Amino acid sequence: MHNPPLRVSMALAFCMALLVAGCSLPRKLTDHTVLVSPAWLEDHLSDPDLLVLHAGTAEIYDSVHIPGARLIIPSRFTVDTDSIRYEMPQADSIVALLREAGVNNGSRVVLYYEDRGHLTRTARVYVTMDRVGLGNRTFVLNGGLPAWQEEGREVTARAPAFEAGDLEVSRLKEVVITAGELDRQRWSPKMVVIDARTPEEYNGTPASEDEEAEGGHIEGARSLPYQDFLKEDNSYLFRPDSILKELTKQAGMDPDKQAVVYCGSGGRASVSYLVAKHLGYPVLLFDGSYAEWTRLGLPLAGPEMQPDSMKKKPDL
Repeated sequence: MHNPPLRVSMALAFCMALLVAGCSLPRKLTDHTVLVSPAWLEDHLSDPDLLVLHAGTAEIYDSVHIPGARLIIPSRFTVDTDSIRYEMPQADSIVALLREAGVNNGSRVVLYYEDRGHLTRTARVYVTMDRVGLGNRTFVLNGGLPAWQEEGREVTARAPAFEAGDLEVSRLKEVVITAGELDRQRWSPKMVVIDARTPEEYNGTPASEDEEAEGGHIEGARSLPYQDFLKEDNSYLFRPDSILKELTKQAGMDPDKQAVVYCGSGGRASVSYLVAKHLGYPVLLFDGSYAEWTRLGLPLAGPEMQPDSMKKKPDL
């Protein structure tokens, strides 16, 4: 039996060492993933086509940010209407904002949130970027700026010089579902509807002798609070992929099913959308979420209303 060539033996030994240590080979930029680690980002900071966007405020950005990062204001990536807030902007508005940040046709983008409070809004920026076809070229730094600083990596207050980008979008991606479409499809065996709000919001407030029941959830939806995706001791960090997969599997998500995520108005569910994309699930965001569903009077499930006999009678 011939011995394997030396280089092959060394490569096998290296892989075995990684397995023994419980590690995995670093993901390439083209691998399917959304969440990336601080170590991964540091290794790729010098990539010529990589662009880093700091999602937060000018106040924090002007004092501390990852070297080379450019500031974006997440609130500019949503619009409010007369009846619904936190909605998806028109595609040309999204493209204009990205060009302003220097995004080009060949850019790969890493988003990071400046603090825990900007996590949901940064996830929402990811959804808008997916809308204009950049989802497969956009990544999110797990832990954001807090994790980067916690690991002692370099930061700066110096803003980079850059020119406006040349991003062009020829084809939009469907990333949201309307209330009407969801109402028609929600009982399909090929669809699972996920409520990203808290269990208290999902279950609603039961009726009492003095008050009627309030709240509840879209009829047929399953509860998976977006906070469950985050570590309890470091709530700016996402939990390991193995736990994310188990949580989503228990909630009924499946690569062969269309997942629809919603919350109160579309912000928290954007985190669920990001996690679904990271794990490879087909997913849509119900942008109007619970606010629009209830405004339209569509079917809800939750605490039962109190019977007429229990309602408080007016004073005679």
